[in-house]
Amino acid sequence: MAQGSTRRRDFLKMAGCAALTIKGANDRVNVAFIGMGRMGSRNIGYAAQVPGFRIAAVCDLRQPALKDFREILADPSIDAVCISTPDHWHAHMTVEACKAGKDVYVETPAFVHVEDGVKMVEAARKYKRVVQAGTVERSGAAVQKARETVKSGALGEVRFCRAFEAATTDGGVHSMDIVQFAFDEAMPFSVTAQGTPDTMLATFRYPGFVASYERRAGNTYGTAFHGTKATLIVNRAADTHVAHWKNFLHCIRTRAKPISEIETCVRSTATYELANIAMRRGTTLDWRSNNDEMVPFMRRLAGLVDAGERAKPYGEVGREVLDG
Repeated sequence: MAQGSTRRRDFLKMAGCAALTIKGANDRVNVAFIGMGRMGSRNIGYAAQVPGFRIAAVCDLRQPALKDFREILADPSIDAVCISTPDHWHAHMTVEACKAGKDVYVETPAFVHVEDGVKMVEAARKYKRVVQAGTVERSGAAVQKARETVKSGALGEVRFCRAFEAATTDGGVHSMDIVQFAFDEAMPFSVTAQGTPDTMLATFRYPGFVASYERRAGNTYGTAFHGTKATLIVNRAADTHVAHWKNFLHCIRTRAKPISEIETCVRSTATYELANIAMRRGTTLDWRSNNDEMVPFMRRLAGLVDAGERAKPYGEVGREVLDG
């Protein structure tokens, strides 16, 4: 533990020096990194490989001499922030960053509580911010090709999808995001799950197809699309992070929608989190009915009005905030 803390301190010192050496590059986007654990440290490395980003500041609780995240948000020289904190901070910091006029790169899962996901999207819409989520597989050539193949009809009618992975904290968000990416951000209308936090089998009913998700120790990673003509299996590539950061930079400059715009990650995170809830409750969650407190939030996420209706585009979410 002591050795890891030392490496963490050394890395943060190096990051501070790097910011000083490029201070004069005023054509760059000034980005601050909040949370310098495993993913925070990796993200600063990925961003450093993208010409156009300037590492302007870092914030970490284990380094009290560094800036409080609220000071970073109050700094007018900061253009964007990367949030790689523990999961329960993601939603609050994203909303506050949007309020402060910062663009945001936020790690997965997007949130812990489902209702917070709605607030994240509302904030991005109201304050007109670019918010890129860390579902990096979307920037990978293999996943993009898989999506193209599914949509082209080469597999025939895809009626069943299967996502599988090892026992990790938020791998389910990434695995199910690949499924929903291929089907134009569709969301399930019901979910049931059995098992334990380490070993789970979940079943999702989508309009037109069924998907399963399995998590167990020692499992491999992958997402399978089973069509009436053929089956396609795609793995989660490991070399997509820099491309994802390039997409973020492009969208900051052009104000285009990023490939992992926050609404898509909110949908995928909700899908995964509801499987966990279904597993703990030992029940089926179905948000076409009125028998669960999650229903109002899920209807706003999925755009479902009545039973059997296909999920609508997510653009209407946040309308009450924008118009209020």
